[in-house]
Amino acid sequence: MDARLTKLFSIRESMNLGLSFEVFNVFNTISNTSVVSNTYFASGNVIKAGIGVGNGTASSGFPDGTNARRAQVSARFTF
Repeated sequence: MDARLTKLFSIRESMNLGLSFEVFNVFNTISNTSVVSNTYFASGNVIKAGIGVGNGTASSGFPDGTNARRAQVSARFTF
């Protein structure tokens, strides 16, 4: 879940200043982007079941390599 708070300030009749605060991934939920998919391993004539099948092995995200919680502040001047 993402959230944004914005407050607009009127400076003059046709000028506004907007201040914003944004948070991405508010609850810091991990989204796995890769999982263990090898269900069996063969070594010689022995077949063994894989351990941890379906468990997450990576949680990278575009564009900066993470899907961790992020926050930013911004200002917009319109005239």
